[in-house]
Amino acid sequence: MTSLAFDFGEPVRLWSHIPIEDPRAAALADRHYSRQTVGAKGFVPAGERFALWHEDDGGCAVWAVCRNMDPVGTIQWRNTIFRNESAMLSSELIIDATRTTYELWMRRYHALPSEPLTTEIDVAATRARRSRTSPPGICYLKAGWTFVRELDPGHGRPLRVILQASR
Repeated sequence: MTSLAFDFGEPVRLWSHIPIEDPRAAALADRHYSRQTVGAKGFVPAGERFALWHEDDGGCAVWAVCRNMDPVGTIQWRNTIFRNESAMLSSELIIDATRTTYELWMRRYHALPSEPLTTEIDVAATRARRSRTSPPGICYLKAGWTFVRELDPGHGRPLRVILQASR
């Protein structure tokens, strides 16, 4: 009796690792609502960090992750930017970017941080890109991330929600 064997090869990778000062990614980051210094070469905060790039026939996307200390002295590990102008659904890109983040982080730093991977969503800035019935960060939620809490506005900061990736 013969058995059939299928070799589908490596899983399709949607993202490629890029330098944090990649000009294509910086230009895309310039169009993101959280960009603080439009036109700057670097678009990822200082710390342990890296950026990912996706490109397809419909456009491109950028994803950046950083582990550093926040202004009050707490270590955080977060997705600092995700901008999708590609033909793929954001939730599909987030699923693969999260997996790629864990894999790349392990390869580069040899252990995942003890802090969970989080992101912050500006409620007002994302309102126009989602339906009235969808919560802020709906694409992350569809990708398996969970709601953690709301961050009240203050000191010039808007109302934000914090979401967390599963491990």
